[in-house]
Formats: sequence, C-alpha cells, structure tokens
Amino acid sequence: MTSADSCSTPKGEARRQRLLAAAREVFLDKGYAGASVNDIVARAGGSLSTLYKLFGNKEGLFTAALEAQASSVWCRLGQAGERPPQEVLEELARDLIDLALPNANIRLIRGIAAEAERAPELGALFLDHGPDRTRRELADYLRDQHARGKLVVKDPRTSAGLFTGMVLGEWMLDSLVGRPPSLTLEARDHRARYATELFLAGHAPT
Repeated sequence: MTSADSCSTPKGEARRQRLLAAAREVFLDKGYAGASVNDIVARAGGSLSTLYKLFGNKEGLFTAALEAQASSVWCRLGQAGERPPQEVLEELARDLIDLALPNANIRLIRGIAAEAERAPELGALFLDHGPDRTRRELADYLRDQHARGKLVVKDPRTSAGLFTGMVLGEWMLDSLVGRPPSLTLEARDHRARYATELFLAGHAPT
C-alpha cells in the first residue's frame, strides 16, 4: 500500500497530519540527529508501521514536514492569478519572514547547519525541500510575469535569490548568531513592503 493509498480517507489524512505535526515539534525540540521515529510516534499516537507506510523512514518524514511547513509560501505563488506583482510579492515577503525567523525555526536551522558538517546530505535535503524549492517556485512566477509583460526579468533564478535574500537579509544572520530582530507586525510589514518596492523598481517594464 502506498502513502497515497494510506491517506485516501479522511481518517488516513488526519493520521498523516498528526504525524507531521508531531514530527515538526520533535525536530524543533531535538534537532534532526536527536529526533527518533519512536519519539514522533509517541507524541502523535499510532504505530511505527503506519509511519513507515506513510513516509518510508525518518528522512522521508523530515522532507514531508519541511514541505508541509513551507507549502503556504508556494501556494501563494501558485494562486497568484492576475493579481498585481506588488500584492503577491509583498505577501510572499511576509510569509518568508513568518516562516524563517521564529526562534524555533532558527534553532532547527542552526542544528541542521551543525549536523551538515558530518552529514552533508542532510544540508542538501533541507535546502532542496525548503529554500531551494521556494526560489524555484518564485523563479517560475517571475518567468511567467516576464512573459505577460508585467515585469522585466532577464534571469529569474538570480532575481528569485535576490528577492529572498533582500527580505531575510541581516535579520536571518543576526537571528542565527543570537541577536534576533524585534519581529513586530509593523516591522515585518514595513520590511516586506520596502523590499518589494525596491525589487519591483529594478524589474519594471520600461
């Protein structure tokens, strides 16, 4: 039975969501190396056999938990439709700040960075299913806006990296070394708006 089969009923999907929620909590509390599938099952309820059936192993569960947490960012871009880029990118910027900078997520990133020295595949897994996926989705959005004539984007992948870097910037670095910014809604919204305005000024049609 595949994971898709296992989640084909409301009960199966509820079981999957419980495991994902428990996995996020355990990974945040203990880091990737310190977390065990037994810890996750104990917190979520259920059985190890169900976890393995749905996710394969700890790595598969970690990947699914990353994607579940970041999916709101990707969905934002996928549902942009005809909305103005200013609105879409400003909302994306707020989502990125809310996703990356809370203390619990910063602790997880620190742990992954430390563990990646001895297990580079873990760092690659995190990047591919987290930040890299976000930049790929944003690059696709920018490529589409270029084709529609709403923006001029000569290098969508580089522009996507510049946008995410501008949004998170020194706030991410400061947070990683123990000096987090004051993440008030006002400060977040101001940064999201200002970064979006600067970015669009450099990609406006002539």
